[in-house]
Amino acid sequence: MGQIKTMAVASLMAVMTFAAVSCGPSAYTLSIETSRPSASGVDLAGKTVSVVYMDNGQEPDSLFAASMASAFVMELEDDYFGGDSLVPVFCLDKISGSDYFSKSSMAELLVEAGTDVLFLLDSPVFGTDIEARTVPSGDGAYTAVGTIPFSVNLYAYDSMDKRDTVLLFSGSSSANVSARINGTESREGIEYILKSGMEGAAATAGSASGRRFAPEWKSEDVAFFLYDSGEWYDSYYYVNDYQWQKAMDIWMSMLDTPNLEKKACLEYNMAAACYLQGQYKLASDWLEMSKEHFSLPYVRTLEEKISSRL
Repeated sequence: MGQIKTMAVASLMAVMTFAAVSCGPSAYTLSIETSRPSASGVDLAGKTVSVVYMDNGQEPDSLFAASMASAFVMELEDDYFGGDSLVPVFCLDKISGSDYFSKSSMAELLVEAGTDVLFLLDSPVFGTDIEARTVPSGDGAYTAVGTIPFSVNLYAYDSMDKRDTVLLFSGSSSANVSARINGTESREGIEYILKSGMEGAAATAGSASGRRFAPEWKSEDVAFFLYDSGEWYDSYYYVNDYQWQKAMDIWMSMLDTPNLEKKACLEYNMAAACYLQGQYKLASDWLEMSKEHFSLPYVRTLEEKISSRL
């Protein structure tokens, strides 16, 4: 979970020798699609996420919020977790006058949920200018048809974001709704029935909101080092197949080498692999060790990539 997604089009480029002697290292470049934070500015890569929706005790509002939260979660799971059900959803009773959206309240909810990021979906607000009419159905019953405007607020708190603040995302739209009625309902009764049938509109709003947090993809090249030996070539093929742990196990097993250039190459490779898995702090630590042992090319480029994600 949390690894940067790789695309099937990624490929290994030609090996480029930079060493002056044949026993030195070579470099190869992995061309790969990596995720960038979404247009919303919220970066969910490598993080655990939970969603809470508010229940204000009004059935139409609660049905809408539950349906929207469900669709929102499905979108996040598709974008970040390969469709696996890894985003828990909670319902919170809304008490009038309580401040659920302050930093302290959001942080408390996040701790209770046990995740890195918390989304809190407020109860919907339905507009008062509802257009509704009653149409005979031809079988003695009637159909109520209406257009209902609505707005929703979504709050996000990321405990790993250096901004350390609660972000607000607002949206509004309107839904065309119809429902079977018996024709004797009051205007208020018809509106209540129509509001209670807005699960489809809520799901559409939830999916649209989720897509707002979808990562953006960018093609980039990341260099790795290679020596002319069996273990190094084994790690080369694991990198090509995105089997990071197997490649890293090989590099770790060779770290006790007295050759400082080789040690630096191993540590650099560890940094590059961590970067491509979204483990940016660990990648930075490995790169610092590499720099201490030997001056290698490509280090500055990788350092800039890592710094941009911290």
